[in-house]
Amino acid sequence: MNRRQWNERYAAKEPTFLGEPNRLIAEEVGAMEPGRALDLATGEGRHAVWLASLGWQVVAVDFAESGLRRAKARADAERVHVNLVLADVHTLPLPPAHFDLVLAAFFHPSPAERTTLYPAMARTLAPGGTLLLVSYDIANLTEGTGGPQNPEWLLDPPVLAAELEALGLEVERAETIRQPEVVNAVIRATRPPQGGGAG
Repeated sequence: MNRRQWNERYAAKEPTFLGEPNRLIAEEVGAMEPGRALDLATGEGRHAVWLASLGWQVVAVDFAESGLRRAKARADAERVHVNLVLADVHTLPLPPAHFDLVLAAFFHPSPAERTTLYPAMARTLAPGGTLLLVSYDIANLTEGTGGPQNPEWLLDPPVLAAELEALGLEVERAETIRQPEVVNAVIRATRPPQGGGAG
């Protein structure tokens, strides 16, 4: 979907997605010490607002104005602050060695887009920082419902693990999670402490 289509989707009368965080993301992040977080393709901001409620300093990026308006309303209702940025994540300059968490939740860059986006995501991690990818697994095409139908946009954990390791990250989890009606993938990788990786 392009920017216009996402804007139309988010401008619908009812919120597009649920208010609570995805369970898999909550399990991965819930026990982490809050720091600086980057939420890419935040949409209506459910994960950004949730992170802020836990004490994270959150930058949330999306190219759909209507989604960010909903994210701001959600943050205001929860009385938390989220730094909302209207931008295309593929062209947005990211500060080096800055974020303790980079989250890409149900965001589907193509293989060609990953060649520039993933190195930028790795570089913006602070030493010891975590990159967390959670989305539809490629197995969802045949075993689940919903989600993108182009296999190139779906997460293939072994393939992505190899891509992230080639960038100098340490992959701690790359797993297919089968749930009722949907198959998701969780990939968690960390930048090594000062002096290693992602340089």
